[in-house]
Amino acid sequence: MIFAKKCFLGFSLCVLVLFNSCQQGADGQQEKSGMTDSTQNADAIKPADAGLLGSDSGIVVIEMHRNEAQLLGFWQQMPISAVKNAIKTNAQLIVNRIVKDKYKMEGGLTVLYKEFPTPGSMDVFVGIPVKPSGKGKMPALSEGFVLETLDSGTYIKATVNAEPGETLPKWKAFAAWMQKRMNTQNQSVAAGQYPYFEYFQDSRNAEMTTTVAQAVLIMKKP
Repeated sequence: MIFAKKCFLGFSLCVLVLFNSCQQGADGQQEKSGMTDSTQNADAIKPADAGLLGSDSGIVVIEMHRNEAQLLGFWQQMPISAVKNAIKTNAQLIVNRIVKDKYKMEGGLTVLYKEFPTPGSMDVFVGIPVKPSGKGKMPALSEGFVLETLDSGTYIKATVNAEPGETLPKWKAFAAWMQKRMNTQNQSVAAGQYPYFEYFQDSRNAEMTTTVAQAVLIMKKP
């Protein structure tokens, strides 16, 4: 019981720190964050420029391999502008369920879209990557919780400055960058083939005085 309470407090603190840091975004030059991709293995350390495809207008784009991941969370209908409130509402519920069902948390809060983000209402998933504890099976789901699987494969990742709910212009810029890149390489971009998802982190400006909110936007390579 004491251990479970400590886990609960630890998870809650992580979620609250993440959400509060996302609310402190500011303009200015940023230095690269030392955080790795939220659902990659901790020992998969690579050089900083590994997989770098290029950058433009505040977007840094890399190609990477991701392992299969399962996310526990909720699907809801909402515009992208409502993502911050969805995170605020659902984060604690998801953490509570992780503690209750003794999952292992494999990464941070992740937002998944069934289609390329648009200004209107969409199907939006807010969840956390998890694994069952030990070799047991995933616990039975209830109360609206679902498990979504992100396939393993090669993905394209863009790191941008944006807070939750404010990533739509960045998604458009990311898609335009990819379209130009693929056309240059005589490849077609079939947007419908991509899963789209994002998570959030923060960095510091060059003077280490201002927190800069960052969004990591990911789409699967065609």
